[in-house]
Amino acid sequence: MRIAFLTTEYITESDFAGGLANYLHRVARSMMQRGHSVEVFTLSESDGQISYHGLPVNRIRENAYPFTFLDRLARYRFKRSLRFLARSYNIRKRVQERQTSRPFDIMQATSCYACGLFSTFRNRAPLVTRVSSLEYIWERIYKRPLNLDQRICEWLELLALRRSDAVYAPSHLLSTILTIEKNIKADCLRPPFSVETTTSDETVFRHYLSGHQYLLFYGTVGFLKGCEVLAHSLPRLLSKFSDLYFVFVGKVHRGPRGLTMIDYVRQQTGDFKDRILHLDVLPHSQLYRVIKGAKAVVLPSLIDNFPNTMLESMALGKVVIGTNGASFEELIDHGVSGILVEPHNAEALSEAMETVWAMSEKERTKIGRAAQAAVKSLAPEKACMELEHYFHRVLKES
Repeated sequence: MRIAFLTTEYITESDFAGGLANYLHRVARSMMQRGHSVEVFTLSESDGQISYHGLPVNRIRENAYPFTFLDRLARYRFKRSLRFLARSYNIRKRVQERQTSRPFDIMQATSCYACGLFSTFRNRAPLVTRVSSLEYIWERIYKRPLNLDQRICEWLELLALRRSDAVYAPSHLLSTILTIEKNIKADCLRPPFSVETTTSDETVFRHYLSGHQYLLFYGTVGFLKGCEVLAHSLPRLLSKFSDLYFVFVGKVHRGPRGLTMIDYVRQQTGDFKDRILHLDVLPHSQLYRVIKGAKAVVLPSLIDNFPNTMLESMALGKVVIGTNGASFEELIDHGVSGILVEPHNAEALSEAMETVWAMSEKERTKIGRAAQAAVKSLAPEKACMELEHYFHRVLKES
């Protein structure tokens, strides 16, 4: 098959966000290794095509005209929704250019920013949308009233799903929500997973963390990932264990009271704030060493989608403390291959961290080995074979 992957982020770009980009790189390379002709189309600050690990990557610089003109006419009331349209249009335009010389058999788009919407119109190969995130669910968690621009964004994302030839999600959680709440048939296909690199760069670990015992959160330091709950759970823990540090790694979003989330965490921890450490986004060669050095990885998401952070941590043999009902339970067997707590519950989260911290090394190793065994079910050769069969089914039905 000749396959096009349409995405808003990829690991070739300096500002890629993480989970989606890494997933897509794994699946694109695996499908190429299975003998398929694969190309990636990603938004970028640059324009043109490059080869990355033998994979053609079409980089698309965002050109918002004529959407910026429409934005001015609307007095900038629809800035975000028009940006959704601009991104989708630019991706479709580049795909069409490549289609002219050598047509694709099938395309897969991420649900983010409705990036595949324009590619569902006119002459095209069948388009499959993978649900990476959903605006309307994420906004519901925030419980804030939406303006018209935000409501249009949600509608565009759902329209792109409805116009797709097939829709799937990596978690049963999101596939079920879509099927029941929006009457959009969504399948569940697990993502392929393997450790990204065997190269280890200890520079960051040695400079910031050597000699410290710590728990770790990594990913987007924001509300949806449960960092506000984490902020409220840490004072009790830090007061009880004087040798415990808590490390955050990742991009920081806004938090309560007009503060950044990391500043809010430090505010809540008061006298113990010096034992809160924050590192920026790290390449895998440095990140994996930081993960391996942690006693446990704490991921208290309010909602998630079979997150890459969970998979990486489990594959590296770490105890993961995740939230029940947020898709962690689809892989973690509580007390066996990880620990699950209820979301929004700072006291339960603090107790779980205390329990893991007090465990013997032997107990943590036992859970870590069970976690590694659970992740082996997502080996790329198996997961990509299932995706290949799925694509064939879509081609046959369409």
